[in-house]
Parts: sequence; C-alpha cells; structure tokens
Amino acid sequence: MFSTGCGNGYAYGVVDSGYREDMTVEEVYELGCRGIAHAAHRDAYSGGVVNMYHIQEDGWSKEDVSELIHHYKEGMF
Repeated sequence: MFSTGCGNGYAYGVVDSGYREDMTVEEVYELGCRGIAHAAHRDAYSGGVVNMYHIQEDGWSKEDVSELIHHYKEGMF
C-alpha cells in the first residue's frame, strides 16, 4: 500500500490507524477511500479531482473519490 501526492501524510494517518492484517478486500478498499477523502479535505493543494486506483490480478479500476468527504464528514469532527 502506498500513497503519493502532497496530501499523502493525511492519507497515511487514516490508513495507519485503521489497517489490520486480517482485512477483507472490501475493508481495505473502504479504508483507502477514507484515507483519500480525509487527505483531500485537509490538504489545500489537492484540487478538484481525486482518483483512487484499485489494482488487482485481473486488471484495474479508477474511481473519482472527491465527493466521498460528504460520506465521511460526520466521523471527522
């Protein structure tokens, strides 16, 4: 797992605090989305489009997660 960009310190804080060795793929995906949403919310330079790439053996997918902050907002403050 890795994060790049100017907001990655925020993303790592969320991911490091929520990661467990026994997580399912769905749980890991959700944690990644949460980390990106928090990073985009806190980082002044993230811009308007924030993508998460999910890479698997059979291919990859891309999702714009910039609107997820509204989903996680209640747990942030």
